[in-house]
Amino acid sequence: MNKKNVLSALVIFTILATSCAPFFWEEMYEEDVPGQEEWVIPDGPMQVLRERTWDLHHQKLRVRFQFEMEQVLGETEMLFTSMQEQSELVFDAKTMEFDSIYDVRAGRKFDYAQDSAIVTVQLGRQFDEGDTLALGISFVSTPPQRGLYFVNPRGEDPVKPTQIWTLGQPEDNSFWFPTIDHPAERATQETWISVPDRFKTLSNGLLLDSRILPGDSLRTDFWRLHQPHAPYLFVLAVGEYEIVEEKKGDVLYRYYVEHEFVNTVDLIYKNTADMVAFSEEVTGVPWPWDPVYSQAPVHDFIARGMENTTATLLYDAVQFDLRASQDLSNQDLIMHEVIHQWFGNLVTCKDWANLPLNEGFANYFESAYRLHKDGREEYLWQNHNDRLRYFTEAASYRRPVIFYKYDEPEDMYDRHTYQKAGQVLRMLHDYLGDEMWWKGVRLWLDRHAFDSVDVFDFQSVFEDVSGMDLYPFIDQWFLKPGHPYLELSHEIQGNHAELLVRQVHDTLRQPHFTMFPEVLVVTAGGEMRERVRIDGPEQVFQFESNHEILDVIVDPERVQLAEYFRDISMSSLMRRLQSEYLLVRAEALSLAQDFMEYRTIRDYIAQMAREDSFWGIRMTAFGLLSDYVWLYDPGDVLPVAFHAVYENEPNHHVRREALNVLRNLEISDDNMHDKLLHHITGMMADTSYFVVSTAIISAGELFPEHAPELVSPFARMESYQDVIKNAAARAMILSGQKSALDVLIELAEDPGERRYRGLALSHLLENARTLDDDASVQVAQLFGRVIHDPIKAYRKMAYEAIGEIGATGYLEELKKIQEERITDVDERRALKDAIRVLEYNKILEKP
Repeated sequence: MNKKNVLSALVIFTILATSCAPFFWEEMYEEDVPGQEEWVIPDGPMQVLRERTWDLHHQKLRVRFQFEMEQVLGETEMLFTSMQEQSELVFDAKTMEFDSIYDVRAGRKFDYAQDSAIVTVQLGRQFDEGDTLALGISFVSTPPQRGLYFVNPRGEDPVKPTQIWTLGQPEDNSFWFPTIDHPAERATQETWISVPDRFKTLSNGLLLDSRILPGDSLRTDFWRLHQPHAPYLFVLAVGEYEIVEEKKGDVLYRYYVEHEFVNTVDLIYKNTADMVAFSEEVTGVPWPWDPVYSQAPVHDFIARGMENTTATLLYDAVQFDLRASQDLSNQDLIMHEVIHQWFGNLVTCKDWANLPLNEGFANYFESAYRLHKDGREEYLWQNHNDRLRYFTEAASYRRPVIFYKYDEPEDMYDRHTYQKAGQVLRMLHDYLGDEMWWKGVRLWLDRHAFDSVDVFDFQSVFEDVSGMDLYPFIDQWFLKPGHPYLELSHEIQGNHAELLVRQVHDTLRQPHFTMFPEVLVVTAGGEMRERVRIDGPEQVFQFESNHEILDVIVDPERVQLAEYFRDISMSSLMRRLQSEYLLVRAEALSLAQDFMEYRTIRDYIAQMAREDSFWGIRMTAFGLLSDYVWLYDPGDVLPVAFHAVYENEPNHHVRREALNVLRNLEISDDNMHDKLLHHITGMMADTSYFVVSTAIISAGELFPEHAPELVSPFARMESYQDVIKNAAARAMILSGQKSALDVLIELAEDPGERRYRGLALSHLLENARTLDDDASVQVAQLFGRVIHDPIKAYRKMAYEAIGEIGATGYLEELKKIQEERITDVDERRALKDAIRVLEYNKILEKP
C-alpha cells in the first residue's frame, strides 16, 4: 500500500443481492451504459494450417527483375529433411511459372502438379524420416500486388522513385518465390539480388559481397543470414538510397534514406541503438541475429512497418526534414519493430491464430520504452489511447484474442491482436508483479528461442516462474471474447466509504471477469491504495481512514481492460479534473460533457486547455471546448485560443486543436472578427507544418473572401508529405471563390501522383458544368494537358471533364488516344464515354 500520510484502512467486500442504503444523497449524473446488442462475434471456418512433413533448413535465392513487365526471374535451392516416410513434397508458390524443378544433387528433374497456391512434387522414390533432399527450382513470378511490389517500375511518375519491396506476412512471400510459407517453419538464408548499379539493395543478414560479375550488366549483392527464421520474414528491397552506418556495441546499424533526407537521418532513426540496448537489458537476451540491423523506407507500403529479421521496412512517411522533426517522432514505430526481433522473430507464433503473441508483446514494449525514455505520463497516455482504440473496435465486434475462426489470416491484423493483446500483457504484469513478470519474459525467450509457440506455451512459462494457476487468466482474456463493463458508485460518510461495483456487460456472450484493480482512496489527510478482487456480478467494498474520505477512484492508472460507468456529482467531477493523476483527469474530461451547462465547469475546462501540465490533457480540453463552444461567450473563448501560439504552447497538437475551436466559433462583432483574421493569418506563419495547414484550412472556411489572397503563396510551398499544398487545395475548395480557380489550376498542374493534385482535379471536374465561359476555357486547357498524364486516375478525370465541358476541340486527340493500346477496362470506358459526348456536341454545333 502506498501512502502519503499514515492512514489506517479497512477493506471488506461483500457479494450483494440487493443494493445498500446510501450514506448521503447528492444530485448525481449517471453515464449511460452503451447498448450491448450491436457488436458481433466473428464466426468463420475453423482454420488449421497445413501439416509440415518436410523440415526446411536452408534456402538459397537468386533473383533479378523485369521492371517493364513487373516480373521476378529467379532460381532457388531448398535443403530439406524428411519428417516421415513419404514420396512427395508440397511447397507454396502462387502466380509462378517453372522452367524446372529438380534434385540439385542428382541433377534429375521431378514431375509436379501445380494449383493456384501449392505445388506437389513427385520425388520418384520413398524418403525415410531423416533423409535429406536439395530441391532446385527455376521460376518466373508475376506478383499481383501481393508479396512483392514494384513502385513506379517504368519511371512514369516523375516524383516517385522506382523501387521494389516485399512484405511476406502472413503468407505472401510465396507470391514471388517458392518456399514453405508457414510461420512454424525456420530456415537460414542466402540471397543474391541482381540490379542496375544505381540501386542499393537490402535483405536479411549481412551483405557479404557486391560486384558486377563477368558478362553481366547488373551488379549482384550477396546477403546471408546465419540463424534460422520464418519464411514470412524473408525480405528484399531495391531503390536509390543513401546509407548511413554507425556501430554501437556489437551491432552495425544501417539507415537507408532518400538523398534529400540525409541531413536528418539521425532524427529519423533517433535512439534505434538505445532501443536495442534497452531490449537486451530487459529481456536478458543479447541481439540474437547476425550483428547488423538495417531500416529502409519504401513508397506505397501497405503497412507502417514490417519487422523482417535484421532488415525492417518502414513506410516512406518516416522520412522528414528538419522543420517537421520538431513535431514528429518515429520512436513508437521503430521500437515496435526492434522488439519484434525477439518477440516474433526469435520466438514465433506457430499459426496465425496465435499472432497476438507476436504483436501483443510488440505493443506492450512500445509503452515500456516510453516509460524508460519519456517518463510515466507519456507511458500512461500511450496506454490510454491503446485502450480507447480497442474499445472503438469492440463496439463493432469482439473475438477471442487467440482466434482460429478467421476467414483469411489478414483478418487477424486488428486492434484485438495489437492493442487488446498488449493491454492484456500489461494486466498480467500488474497481476504477477515486476519480479515474476520479468522472470517469465526471460524464460519465454530462453525456452523457446528459434522455435514456434502458442498461448499454452505462454501459460506454461508464466506458471513455471510464478507457481500460480494462470488458466483462469488465460481463458478469460485470451480465449474468450470481450471485456467487462463496470458500473461504479460510491457513498461516503466522514471517514467511511462504500464502493459498489456491478458487472453490467452481456454475460450471455462474455464471462463474468475476475480482476484485481487498485482502488485509490483520497482523504483530507492524504491518500491510500488498496488492491481488491472483483469477480462477481455485484460487490461492495468498504474503506475506512483516520481522515475524512473525499473520493474513491477505481483503477486510477487504468490497468484493467474494463470500461467504467459511474454516477458522479459535480463536486466529485471538479475534484477529479484537478487530480494529480493524469488518467483521472483524462476520464473526468470525458464525463465533463454532461456538466457543460454549468459555468464553473466550462471555465475550468478552458483553464485546463491553457494551463494543464500535460499536453494530452490540454489538447483534450480544447477538443471539449470546441464541441461546446456555442455555450461560451466569444469574448471568453478568444483569449484562451489566442494564447495557444508557439511562444506559449510548445505542442503542435494543442495549437491545432485551439484553431479548431475558432473554426466552430460564431462571431458577429466586427472587432472580434478582425482579431480572429489577424490571429489566423499569424498562425499561418507557425513553425509547424501541421499548424500552418490547419490555419490555411481555417482561412478558407472562416474568411472565404480573403482566402485566395492569403493562401495562394502556400500553393508553391514544399512541405512534409505535401501537408501545406494539401491544405491549400482544401482551403480553395472551401472558399468557393471564383478567384480560387487560378490556385487550383496551379496545384493541378504539378507533376506526379499527389493528394492535393487529386483534390484540385476532382473539384474542377465536379464543377465543370457550372463554370462561366472564360473559366471553362481555362479548365478545358488544363484537362487537355492531363489526358496525357502518366497517372491513370488523372487521365480518367480529364476524359470526363472534357466531356462535361463539351470541349469538342479535343475530340480528334481523344480518338487518337483511343487507337492506342489501353489495357485498363475502366479507362477505355471513360474515354469512350467522353468521345460519345463530344461527337454529340459536335453535331449540335453544326449550323
